[in-house]
Amino acid sequence: MNAKKITVFVLMVMVLSANAISISKGKTQDKMKVTSTATFDGYDEDDGYAFILQSDMDDEDSEETIYFSEITEEALKAGNLKSEEMIGKRFEITYEVTEYEEEDENGYKETFESFKIIEVKKL
Repeated sequence: MNAKKITVFVLMVMVLSANAISISKGKTQDKMKVTSTATFDGYDEDDGYAFILQSDMDDEDSEETIYFSEITEEALKAGNLKSEEMIGKRFEITYEVTEYEEEDENGYKETFESFKIIEVKKL
């Protein structure tokens, strides 16, 4: 009787492990580190830290706002980015873009990006 319980337990662990491996294969991640000059546009509790970056260096009107939901402790020490006094100031920021793909219950894959500030230097 005891051997049957152990066998059932071992089989359950194997099935759960196999299921976890197949779920983790559904999510892939690619990370890229970028350094750019940007203008600080403010902080919002819901959106995070907003920076305006020029996406095309040859076109002055090609600005885009990127919201950073995460920031390292080291980058926070560079200045109080929650202060309104920093809005409009230029910074050299190093950030990490994590691109990940998730598959929903219907098998559709969607790609998402998240942005994390690694380092901030005031210009």
